[in-house]
Amino acid sequence: NASRFPTIAKVARKYLAIPATSAPSEQIFSMSGQIINERRNRLKPEHVEQLVFLCHN
Repeated sequence: NASRFPTIAKVARKYLAIPATSAPSEQIFSMSGQIINERRNRLKPEHVEQLVFLCHN
């Protein structure tokens, strides 16, 4: 169906693909470590998740 829905196919390949290595997950884990520091240690998990999403995208 990629020929019928090229835009949806492109989005699906980008967001639904499974990475072949653990490097992307390690980068996100490292990024979250930079967001949560001594001065920001009381952030709610939802806010951390949103900040990581914004930084990654």
